Amino acid sequence: MNPQTLNPALDKAATPNPALADLQDIILPDPIGAWPWAIGYWLALAILLALLIATILWFKKRAAYLAPKKAAQGLFTALDPHSNQYPSDVNQLLKRTALSYLPREMIAKLDGPAWATWLDSHLPTKQRGRIGPLLDKRHQAKPLSAEEALELQALARSWFASKAKLSTPIMHTAANQNPSTSAAVTSVPAKPAEEQC
Repeated sequence: MNPQTLNPALDKAATPNPALADLQDIILPDPIGAWPWAIGYWLALAILLALLIATILWFKKRAAYLAPKKAAQGLFTALDPHSNQYPSDVNQLLKRTALSYLPREMIAKLDGPAWATWLDSHLPTKQRGRIGPLLDKRHQAKPLSAEEALELQALARSWFASKAKLSTPIMHTAANQNPSTSAAVTSVPAKPAEEQC
């Protein structure tokens, strides 16, 4: 082939354009990294961290609040339900546990029906009204029967296992009562034990 007979269009494509020769290659920017995070990520992390710390503090506070009941459960399992002293031992353990939560001047003076009413207010609704008569048998010569001992054991176990916050009993005096007589005691109206968990 004769170089003079080449197609002039092919000849132009083979020779570079002098204006394009001065252009530089395209320089790509550095890839976007993960750091530094945008402000939204920092805010989300701060909120998550605050929630985590609040949850941990709540669980620690709750564990500290329930520690006396947990310790009492350990002592309760050591009691012998077949002992003649069982109702007295259970009553003493319930009172000691209640004193761990509430002021001594409010709990120490509770006895008899007032004590039973206060204990009942911290039991599930279906178990109320039964612990008082069983604890009253601690003053009788005839000990608890095996069924009564098991019932008292179940009621006390339920009271110890309740995670409901214990309320302070409120003293009510009737207008027709003599100030020297004992006042009726009821506990502060609270949610049922099963709703407070």
